[in-house]
Amino acid sequence: MIAELFTESEARRPFEKVFRPTTRTGLNGASAFALGEERMVLCGVSWEQYQQLDKELGDDRPAPRLYWFDGQLEIMTTSLKHEKLKEWLGSLLEDYFFDAEMETFPHGQATLKRLEEAGAEPDKSWCLGEEKEFPDLVLEIALSSGGIPKLDIYQRFGVPEVWLWRKDGIEIWLLRADKSGYDGPARKSRLLRKLDLGSLEKCLTLPSWREARSTFRRSLRPQRK
Repeated sequence: MIAELFTESEARRPFEKVFRPTTRTGLNGASAFALGEERMVLCGVSWEQYQQLDKELGDDRPAPRLYWFDGQLEIMTTSLKHEKLKEWLGSLLEDYFFDAEMETFPHGQATLKRLEEAGAEPDKSWCLGEEKEFPDLVLEIALSSGGIPKLDIYQRFGVPEVWLWRKDGIEIWLLRADKSGYDGPARKSRLLRKLDLGSLEKCLTLPSWREARSTFRRSLRPQRK
């Protein structure tokens, strides 16, 4: 839980090292933060502080996840349900890529950064067709509300499609041609044109991963004809 990041001494150390020079961060009291179930948003954080904290926490950490946008830092931890949805949805999409004979380059949760503009750690991400600096498709699981608007962040990277899982369904957001923002939520993907979104969502409600994956694979067979 996020509270442990500020109550356990070992977990606190990277935050204290980065934010000690300032008092407005309020690390000794939760009142300075906008609290959510698994999220905190801290305002007045410089790009340099964000970079330093990211380094102090380590590149291969499982948590917390960090997002930075226009001086705001979101600190996020995930739940078992979050991780289950991320892995199930990611594996089903990769089944689709394979069946459709699409060349893909998984970027996973790799940190995206654009100098002094934005930083993000998506749940899953992929480049399609060829390797690129930033992914073509990003997946975010959003079980709780609040936090920095993810569409604003991914717009800075020019990500063509952002998929958000929230309210027990998938929202597809499509980047406008002029990159001024996203349109949506849509029920069809521009990148995965033959994907049946309803079938994908239905598989995510099944009781086991094996059943979900086998059911989804069977749904792909008619597309081969």
